[in-house]
Amino acid sequence: MYIIAGSTGTLGIAIASELSKDHDIFLIGRDEEKLKEQASEHGCDYAVIDLKNTSEPREFSKIIDSDIEIKGLVNCIGSILIKPLHGTSLDEFNDVITTNLFSSYFLLASFARRLKNGSAIFFSSIAGSKGLSNHEAISAAKAGIEGFARSAAATYAKDNLRVNVIAPSIMDSNMSQKILSTEAAREVSKNMHPISKIGDSNDILPVIKWLLSPDAKWVTGQTIHVDGGLSTVKPR
Repeated sequence: MYIIAGSTGTLGIAIASELSKDHDIFLIGRDEEKLKEQASEHGCDYAVIDLKNTSEPREFSKIIDSDIEIKGLVNCIGSILIKPLHGTSLDEFNDVITTNLFSSYFLLASFARRLKNGSAIFFSSIAGSKGLSNHEAISAAKAGIEGFARSAAATYAKDNLRVNVIAPSIMDSNMSQKILSTEAAREVSKNMHPISKIGDSNDILPVIKWLLSPDAKWVTGQTIHVDGGLSTVKPR
């Protein structure tokens, strides 16, 4: 079974649709109506999670029967906040950290001991490794995820649990609608990438499938940038 958290977002929907073709899946999200509809479509179970009012991870892990083998975990829960630090409230900063970093802790703490010989995937972004103006909150959260994953990869290597991070640039998704709301904004976003396009779920899915598969059995503790070269390449 594969656990997909944040399954009702743009990327989560794509991952659930792809993995459900050949595997049992379990969905986690916060919108119960959407989860019900999605679970019905894929014939699977789901759980509603409230990151601001969670149970202990050991208790949460019991939502999946102990006799079910969990092969992988993909955490798509995330958010975007582009705002200068001096204009970011404490509540806003905490919300970004909770949504992105705390969700990663909570999910892996809940299921790590049941993921022996499995794979866990988390999401950072280009802001986790590159200084971008007005990204202080999201940069802190995403860089935290990368460090968290490296340490977890070391901790659970003895269990053959592989822990990796995918770091995309901006993608066409519900999360980025406000940023990409005009054609002018889309052109600017597209042209800042060496490979001049805005990413989408189809750019990420092959990497996810590979990291979950036995083909990536010797890959752990890595952050893989899927960003059109933006993090490392300057062609012009």
